Amino acid sequence: MEDLTELEHGVDHLRLVLAVGEIGVWDLDAATGEAWRSLRHDQIFGYDTPRESWSYDDFLAHVVEEDRPRVDAAYGAALAAKQSWSFDCRILRADGKLCWISAHGRHLQDPQTGHERLIGHVLDITDRKEAEERLRLVTSELNHRTRNMLSVLQGMVRMSARRADTVAELEHSLLGRMEALSRSHALTVQLSEGALRVSDVIDSALSPFQPEPGRIVVSGATGATLLPKISESLSLALYELTTNAIKYGALSNDAGRVLIEVNRLAPGRARVVWRESGGPRVAPPERMGFGSTLLRSILRADEGEVRMDYAEAGVVCTIEMPVGHDAAESERATRGEARLEGRRVMVVEDEFLIAISLEMALGEQGALVEGPYTRLAEAREAVSTRPDAAVLDVRLGSESSLPLARDLASLGVPLLFVTGNVDGEELKQEFPDAQVLSKPVSEDRVVAELKRLIESRPAGR
Repeated sequence: MEDLTELEHGVDHLRLVLAVGEIGVWDLDAATGEAWRSLRHDQIFGYDTPRESWSYDDFLAHVVEEDRPRVDAAYGAALAAKQSWSFDCRILRADGKLCWISAHGRHLQDPQTGHERLIGHVLDITDRKEAEERLRLVTSELNHRTRNMLSVLQGMVRMSARRADTVAELEHSLLGRMEALSRSHALTVQLSEGALRVSDVIDSALSPFQPEPGRIVVSGATGATLLPKISESLSLALYELTTNAIKYGALSNDAGRVLIEVNRLAPGRARVVWRESGGPRVAPPERMGFGSTLLRSILRADEGEVRMDYAEAGVVCTIEMPVGHDAAESERATRGEARLEGRRVMVVEDEFLIAISLEMALGEQGALVEGPYTRLAEAREAVSTRPDAAVLDVRLGSESSLPLARDLASLGVPLLFVTGNVDGEELKQEFPDAQVLSKPVSEDRVVAELKRLIESRPAGR
């Protein structure tokens, strides 16, 4: 009697564990392929009520095509070796959602029928996989930035040491360059959710020198926006130019002046011209200093181009580099060439002002906006509407929109990622047909890219 009571208590505990852990259980007859399973099992596969029947083939049909051969091979190997069956895979639920599951099965021999059986459980591990993906992205970004920063510092130390005549000179030049790099990094972090403009970088680079009013004049298209790595290079370049002007050039006397002029070139490009006047007569340097080497190497690596002109009247440095907010694209959208009349566009963005701005811009171009969605769960529920295109921010607070992107991609929906801190090349590896734009980006650019993505979609999708 005591044993029966303990067994009843054990069953109650087992039910509690299954309920709290949201674990689905199943019992598969390998000979017939038919399976018994719990309600939670069917819910994991997207069914609100239990299906009348379930088979191994039904299960395999839910496994995404890329994972299916691996899962099926593992099943066959488990039966042949009479061993346990354990795997993680992606499934396409009955409601269209793409999820991750983890399943474990144990091999048994049915004493009555003699059939081989696998009994086991299944868990929805989508949240865990998404957390791992977020961690991977953050770690990758951190590693990327750290390696870049260390490489820049390494180059600074090596080249500063080659050019310095004394330890004191080395200390002074190295600390100054590291401070410039630190200011650039702080500015990037401070404005990570907004538009990092050329004017921000110029103000930050010149702030430690506190030039007298009128000694340095800035004009032109200073509202052009920059990627963080470009802003870092521009900040270092401006530091070198300013220190050289103070030591030898236009800022070394009371009469000299510096004009910094920013002009747009072709879409996505701008030119920054540093022009000195009123200083001592200039002669080309006898040897290439670290500053000149830095200007020519780092900016070139960042798709920039630098030209130095040591004219007698004053040094002129011309820097060409990539920028955002293209004027040509804005004009094209204004003329109506990028209209999205009647197109249904899903917008997923957790920053309220950015989301509203996108909604208004798309609405003005005739698009029917679905959202904006600020939470992943809400957006995934709307996938079944199959929009004509989707604009996705990769990170939604602590969540990642990549599971949603996979849902949409499986339906052939064109994707436009607008992200502030994710490596676009990594996104393109998983979503080769998608377009990736780095924040800050103009609404006109978003409209133009959406139109291009929709028009380039293969017929019938």
